[in-house]
Amino acid sequence: MNVDFVDKRYSFDNRAEWEKDKTSLKLDFPNLPYYLDGNIRLTQSNTILRYLAGKHELDGSTEEEKLRVSLAEQQISDLRGSLIQLSYNDNFEKLKPDFVAQVPSQLKLVANFLGSRKFLAGDSVTYVDFMAYHVIDFFKYLIPNLLSNFPNLKDYQERVRNLPELRKYLKSPAYKSWPLFSPAAQFGGKGPEPKQ
Repeated sequence: MNVDFVDKRYSFDNRAEWEKDKTSLKLDFPNLPYYLDGNIRLTQSNTILRYLAGKHELDGSTEEEKLRVSLAEQQISDLRGSLIQLSYNDNFEKLKPDFVAQVPSQLKLVANFLGSRKFLAGDSVTYVDFMAYHVIDFFKYLIPNLLSNFPNLKDYQERVRNLPELRKYLKSPAYKSWPLFSPAAQFGGKGPEPKQ
């Protein structure tokens, strides 16, 4: 999209800066991340994504595409949420085997939804393709050969990764592949980056 923005980051070991900022930003629901665009003041990741997608025509062009985008967003959000819950659970190691066993059935739903389409909504990329790419990439840290039984998802990940602007970003110093979560996470928050 080539949109200039300020990427303000807050340190986990110094909450004072965020505590100060969150009262002065006049956010309806103070939280991270937040996005400011003139009089628009947003929080919540998916809300920000939807706003930017609408502004840059990445939210589907037909009613069918918009419905597919909405369905995919919810499914991908559920997948992301399940990984976050596991990653922050103190019983991560105990819960991991059952969780890993459930992932293929969830990914099969996404693979079936994608089918032979280029992107989740159809022939054109939408914001949920970036969400899905990101979340599937996270899961590959937990399950390195995750896509071996899902050739259409493997091709899809490659297709999204090779979108010119995304490929450029992934090769830039701005991109951080690790850690996935905050240092408080049992998985993806600290230590060396595992192989995918």
